[in-house]
Amino acid sequence: MGLFRGLGKSFGSILFTTFLVLAILLIELVDFTSHDNFKLVASGIFEGQLFSAISEQELKDLRSFLLFQCSRTDKVNVPIFGGQSVTMECNDVKNSNESQLPALITTSLVDSLYYKDFGCSFVECVRSGNPQNLLVVMSNEGNHFYKNLQVYMWVGTGVGLALLLASIGTWIGRLKGIGFNLVFTGLPFLLLGYSSSFMPALPPEIESSVKPVIDSLTSSLTNKFIIVLVIGVVLLVVGYALGFYLSRKGKK
Repeated sequence: MGLFRGLGKSFGSILFTTFLVLAILLIELVDFTSHDNFKLVASGIFEGQLFSAISEQELKDLRSFLLFQCSRTDKVNVPIFGGQSVTMECNDVKNSNESQLPALITTSLVDSLYYKDFGCSFVECVRSGNPQNLLVVMSNEGNHFYKNLQVYMWVGTGVGLALLLASIGTWIGRLKGIGFNLVFTGLPFLLLGYSSSFMPALPPEIESSVKPVIDSLTSSLTNKFIIVLVIGVVLLVVGYALGFYLSRKGKK
């Protein structure tokens, strides 16, 4: 019986800590691949790459060309690069001026990439090895895949916790066991706050767009693991305090 309890405790601890870490990481991955974050990062990159060398006169000429096209249709295709184009609503073009045109085109480009129909499932796209299909990891489809996967991570966490509780005979031991696992899970991730100092320098043209998002997500992830650590410490303190109290009471 002791052997089975020991195996259950070890296996339960591995399941509990592993799936808990994955579940928390997926929370941040879902946030990172949200439309707003993707737009914040991609817009800054694309707008700098596409319009940094375009003059004000060229923007006026482009808007005039688009307005001419819009006189015959409700939507217009704007050539971007490599034969690629982005579709824009003519009402948006008409309601903007040339200074707003770069942001308008960039937003349309970002949306077309984020909501792109890849013609394959997430796993199939990743396995294909096609560079264009790999964009699925930052797309709306990828975001939904991570949300669904997150459910299984929490189920795994629950199974590990149940196995851990069932393998420990007393509630004092359970408090200590869960506490140790939570401390073991949260403690290493406190170093995340210092990870930015070890990251390679980003190209100047994308740093202003990417760094705030990375810093925000790193801070959010660190805070979540601090919460895990604090809960673990509290459970350990309660477990040891309760054990000390009961032992003193038993002696009396």
